[in-house]
Amino acid sequence: MIVTHEEVVSRFFKIGAGGAVAGAIHILTLLLGWYIETNGEAVLTLTGYNFIESFLFSVVGGLLAGFSLLIAYLVKKLNAIKVLLGGLTLTGGLLSLFSPIYIYVFKILGVNLRGYPDIGFFAAIFTAIIELGIGALILLTPLKKEVIYPMEIPPTVAYPDTLSTEPSGPQPRLRGERSRTSVAQIEIAEDVEEGVCTICYYPLTSGNTVRCSACGALFHRDCIDAWVNLNHSCPNCKALMYS
Repeated sequence: MIVTHEEVVSRFFKIGAGGAVAGAIHILTLLLGWYIETNGEAVLTLTGYNFIESFLFSVVGGLLAGFSLLIAYLVKKLNAIKVLLGGLTLTGGLLSLFSPIYIYVFKILGVNLRGYPDIGFFAAIFTAIIELGIGALILLTPLKKEVIYPMEIPPTVAYPDTLSTEPSGPQPRLRGERSRTSVAQIEIAEDVEEGVCTICYYPLTSGNTVRCSACGALFHRDCIDAWVNLNHSCPNCKALMYS
């Protein structure tokens, strides 16, 4: 199925918005308890805000996913949008994941605190992995480029009748040659029981099927509209076609 540039950009931003939400939730995990320290009868809950390192890593990592949407919105090229949106979200996910691991290894185990991780610690890791995965998904999404050149319409030259040297009557056509000046229309196809779209090769239904008036080829309405907007011709018989 043909997908326009705008549809691809919209899908990237929808996926990137999920990364921004995960980054925002990760910042909120700083309010939860990350570690419960037990020292005899005293119990102390340590949050992410208790450590300046976790605060900086988590805030920067969570905000990068949100800023990536804004920065990608300012560029126009599809490859640049993919790299900026995916790269910044991936970097934010790495910083977010590094935040709880760094605190646990170097701040808690490093000073031999007695206790165990709390729910905030696992929530921070979970949201960081989501942000990391979304960034990787955007970067690994392939972009298939298909260049469709519009068919050139030969200019019509009017000759005086007295100077016309063309013989009258139908002329023989070479094998494989198609008329470049025939014009076709998109007609609604009714009572379609089976078949596939000539463009996307997905099954057709009677509610969204149209046909070419010149060759009778069947298409989805959305598929032929996108094709005609790019090529101005029938993909099957090459007749001129306008939506």
